[in-house]
Amino acid sequence: MSNATSRNSGIMRFVKTSWIGSFVMSFIKYPVNFLYAGLGLFVFILSFENSFSDTPTQKGYLVGTLEFGHEGEHVIQCDVVSASVRSEAGQKVLSISATNEQTKETIYVKIFQLRGAGTYFIPGDGESGNIGNIIHNLNDFQNKNNFYEAKMPDSSGVQNGVGRLNITYLSDTEIEGNLVLIGNNPKGQKAVLESSKFKVSIVVP
Repeated sequence: MSNATSRNSGIMRFVKTSWIGSFVMSFIKYPVNFLYAGLGLFVFILSFENSFSDTPTQKGYLVGTLEFGHEGEHVIQCDVVSASVRSEAGQKVLSISATNEQTKETIYVKIFQLRGAGTYFIPGDGESGNIGNIIHNLNDFQNKNNFYEAKMPDSSGVQNGVGRLNITYLSDTEIEGNLVLIGNNPKGQKAVLESSKFKVSIVVP
């Protein structure tokens, strides 16, 4: 037997008996494995990149810290977020709604007299008054104590909560910024949203 033949026989034995050889042969016999390998590599790279991302990867989001009364502070990450700009009584009105699908904790803001990027206070000093609501559980909407509101002062002059919406970017299709909101429910219990940031596409009615 020639040296070349011996070398070829040795290579074939290595291919058949070693795990590396079996791995290579599986691709040769079943080309569809290339597709699975490529898909697996793609998912791995995508997961690796997302693990170093500072913001959620979904198209719209709101992330911050939230506290109800004495329950303790926790992180809220809303994955159902929407925004719209409408014309009401001759003025632009911005509405933003963000809900966590698991807990149903919800943030709702309505800003009257939208002028563009900048800072808006809640309730503000306008005649209509900007609106800010923190809802403990959206599913339990019949329970008034689930709603923590920041709104204009009542008849006795007592202001019920405050907030600040800072819009850092605004276009016809997208809005981005941060929000601080403090609200009270009818029992006088307080809810606080802090260190929140959001980014969402604007729905044109």
